[in-house]
Amino acid sequence: MMRGDAPTLENYTKTLKQLYDDRAEEALKLYPAANDGEVIKVATDLSSDRFIVYSTWKWADLQVQTGGKPVYRYLFSRVRPAMVASMGNATPGLAGGVVKGDAAKPAPKMPPPVGAAHASEIEYAMGNLAGNKTYAWTPDDFKVSETMENYFANFIKTGNPNGAGLPKWSAIKDNNHVKFMNIDVKSEEMPEVNRARYLFLDKDYMK
Repeated sequence: MMRGDAPTLENYTKTLKQLYDDRAEEALKLYPAANDGEVIKVATDLSSDRFIVYSTWKWADLQVQTGGKPVYRYLFSRVRPAMVASMGNATPGLAGGVVKGDAAKPAPKMPPPVGAAHASEIEYAMGNLAGNKTYAWTPDDFKVSETMENYFANFIKTGNPNGAGLPKWSAIKDNNHVKFMNIDVKSEEMPEVNRARYLFLDKDYMK
């Protein structure tokens, strides 16, 4: 999103102005940064919303209004563990791949993750962690995988993800009072707090 510029508050503010013009101040209130150290987090939030979060929210929002069936939202929050030692100087890619280097040209050092990588929940949901020898999976990772597998299996069989031993996951009945399941080592329902961000983006995308 920063288009190659350093992640400074000045550059972030400039980018918001380029993206939203006279709505840049509103964008800064919804994606606030008070100093350079906060820019990477909020710029990532905005980039993620623009890339996929908004469109997923829009689909769920409309499904609640018109679909006639229960809607269940989740956020996958488990960050993958470190790679196994045999991966050498390889680093995880931004979208779940692997970037490898060699003695002449080491793999670029990636910034610390600010959340789970895009699509990284797939191997958890499908129970495929043991087949992926890249990462040093822990008991917590297998716990998260078991939770996802059970939720998904229940939903496939009954249209309802809930089941014995799982934290309660409420269907969305009112778009103004949304709860979603935050799937992590401790999975729990959480209230939606970013609706104002999505409504802001909605004004642009639904013109």
